[in-house]
Amino acid sequence: MRYHRLLVIVSMAALNGLWSCGAIAGGTLDDATIFAIFDQANAVDIYTGRLGAKYGHTEEVRALGKMVATDHVAVQQMGRDLAKKLHIFPTPPDGDTSVADQAKTVSSLQSAIGPEFDRVYLQHEIVFHQSVIDAIKKTLLPAIQNSEFAGLVKNVLPGFEHHLAATKAVAAKIGLDQ
Repeated sequence: MRYHRLLVIVSMAALNGLWSCGAIAGGTLDDATIFAIFDQANAVDIYTGRLGAKYGHTEEVRALGKMVATDHVAVQQMGRDLAKKLHIFPTPPDGDTSVADQAKTVSSLQSAIGPEFDRVYLQHEIVFHQSVIDAIKKTLLPAIQNSEFAGLVKNVLPGFEHHLAATKAVAAKIGLDQ
């Protein structure tokens, strides 16, 4: 239970760094900032997915981690390619703490082993994906100015939703209360 509480705190801190920093709270989002947020959200899940693939106690968690990391690598590259094509330089929001927050998440994951790792990892992924989905729908998509960028984000949103559903299914299979 202590890992669950720590995970929720760390996950919320990481998401706070991604979604609630000054530019977002102040309503000054632009496409360069959203590209940076989008890239960082993918980077977070690439890294944590790789941890899941490597340290998962069950085959289901290892397979989920591998799928999540692989998918986010592809999505991150699509975003980077589009930013380059549009000549937009991704610029993190002022006050962005997402890198430091990600380090806390990684630390919490690396401190758990065996079945406890699976629980901490799955709980993180559920909170993270739900928060990303909510942020995309409620904050980021409405703020995107470039139609091609908005189209990319709309097209990959079902992938985030698939990851959430797959994570919940694995959690249910191993008996994790959500």
